[in-house]
Amino acid sequence: MKLIVAIVDEKDVDRVMSTLTRQRVSITRVSSTGGLLSPGNSTLLIGIDEQRVPQVTQLISELASLRKSVVPYTYEGVHPLTGLAEVEVGGFLSFVLDVDHFEQV
Repeated sequence: MKLIVAIVDEKDVDRVMSTLTRQRVSITRVSSTGGLLSPGNSTLLIGIDEQRVPQVTQLISELASLRKSVVPYTYEGVHPLTGLAEVEVGGFLSFVLDVDHFEQV
Protein backbone atom coordinates (compact mmCIF):
# COMPACT_ATOMS: atom_id res chain seq x y z
CA MET A 1 0.00 0.00 0.00
CA LYS A 2 1.08 3.55 -0.77
CA LEU A 3 0.15 6.99 0.53
CA ILE A 4 0.04 9.75 -2.05
CA VAL A 5 0.37 13.21 -0.53
CA ALA A 6 -0.69 15.64 -3.26
CA ILE A 7 -0.66 19.42 -2.87
CA VAL A 8 -3.16 20.84 -5.33
CA ASP A 9 -4.14 24.43 -6.18
CA GLU A 10 -7.46 25.43 -4.63
CA LYS A 11 -8.97 26.13 -8.07
CA ASP A 12 -8.34 22.53 -9.15
CA VAL A 13 -8.96 20.54 -5.97
CA ASP A 14 -12.74 20.07 -6.28
CA ARG A 15 -12.41 18.73 -9.83
CA VAL A 16 -9.58 16.40 -8.75
CA MET A 17 -11.53 15.11 -5.75
CA SER A 18 -14.74 14.56 -7.76
CA THR A 19 -12.95 12.61 -10.47
CA LEU A 20 -10.98 10.45 -8.04
CA THR A 21 -14.09 9.76 -5.95
CA ARG A 22 -15.90 8.55 -9.10
CA GLN A 23 -12.94 6.20 -9.60
CA ARG A 24 -13.57 4.83 -6.07
CA VAL A 25 -10.44 6.42 -4.64
CA SER A 26 -10.76 7.48 -0.98
CA ILE A 27 -9.35 10.92 -0.20
CA THR A 28 -8.80 13.03 2.89
CA ARG A 29 -8.54 16.76 2.18
CA VAL A 30 -6.55 19.08 4.42
CA SER A 31 -6.58 22.82 3.74
CA SER A 32 -3.02 24.12 3.66
CA THR A 33 -0.83 27.07 2.77
CA GLY A 34 2.85 27.33 2.13
CA GLY A 35 5.60 27.99 -0.32
CA LEU A 36 5.45 24.71 -2.26
CA LEU A 37 2.92 26.05 -4.72
CA SER A 38 1.11 29.21 -3.72
CA PRO A 39 -1.27 30.33 -1.01
CA GLY A 40 -4.67 28.72 -1.44
CA ASN A 41 -4.02 25.05 -1.88
CA SER A 42 -5.19 21.79 -0.37
CA THR A 43 -3.26 18.71 0.62
CA LEU A 44 -4.88 15.44 -0.44
CA LEU A 45 -4.02 12.26 1.45
CA ILE A 46 -4.74 9.25 -0.74
CA GLY A 47 -4.21 5.69 0.48
CA ILE A 48 -4.03 3.40 -2.54
CA ASP A 49 -2.80 0.01 -3.70
CA GLU A 50 0.61 0.24 -5.30
CA GLN A 51 -0.59 -0.82 -8.77
CA ARG A 52 -3.09 2.10 -8.89
CA VAL A 53 -0.50 4.81 -8.14
CA PRO A 54 0.27 5.56 -11.83
CA GLN A 55 -3.45 5.84 -12.66
CA VAL A 56 -4.12 8.23 -9.76
CA THR A 57 -1.09 10.44 -10.39
CA GLN A 58 -1.97 10.59 -14.11
CA LEU A 59 -5.52 11.74 -13.31
CA ILE A 60 -4.23 14.42 -10.94
CA SER A 61 -1.73 15.54 -13.56
CA GLU A 62 -4.46 15.92 -16.19
CA LEU A 63 -6.82 17.82 -13.87
CA ALA A 64 -4.32 20.08 -12.09
CA SER A 65 -2.02 21.12 -14.89
CA LEU A 66 -0.16 24.40 -15.10
CA ARG A 67 -1.97 27.27 -16.76
CA LYS A 68 -1.17 30.87 -17.63
CA SER A 69 -2.55 33.73 -15.55
CA VAL A 70 -2.01 37.47 -15.51
CA VAL A 71 -1.07 38.97 -12.14
CA PRO A 72 -0.26 42.54 -11.07
CA TYR A 73 3.26 43.37 -9.94
CA THR A 74 5.09 46.30 -8.41
CA TYR A 75 8.81 46.94 -8.64
CA GLU A 76 10.01 49.46 -6.08
CA GLY A 77 13.46 50.37 -7.33
CA VAL A 78 14.91 53.75 -8.21
CA HIS A 79 12.11 54.15 -10.74
CA PRO A 80 9.04 52.31 -9.37
CA LEU A 81 7.12 50.29 -11.94
CA THR A 82 3.73 48.64 -11.83
CA GLY A 83 2.11 46.46 -14.41
CA LEU A 84 0.87 43.01 -15.27
CA ALA A 85 2.90 39.87 -15.76
CA GLU A 86 1.92 36.55 -17.28
CA VAL A 87 2.87 33.66 -14.97
CA GLU A 88 2.18 29.94 -14.71
CA VAL A 89 -0.14 28.93 -11.86
CA GLY A 90 -1.78 25.72 -10.75
CA GLY A 91 -0.13 22.38 -11.07
CA PHE A 92 0.48 20.01 -8.21
CA LEU A 93 3.21 18.52 -6.11
CA SER A 94 3.05 14.94 -4.91
CA PHE A 95 4.93 12.51 -2.72
CA VAL A 96 4.38 8.76 -2.85
CA LEU A 97 5.19 7.09 0.47
CA ASP A 98 5.37 3.45 1.53
CA VAL A 99 2.79 2.46 4.17
CA ASP A 100 4.12 -0.09 6.65
CA HIS A 101 0.89 -0.42 8.58
CA PHE A 102 -2.73 0.52 7.86
CA GLU A 103 -5.61 0.16 10.27
CA GLN A 104 -9.21 1.21 9.77
CA VAL A 105 -11.57 1.16 12.74
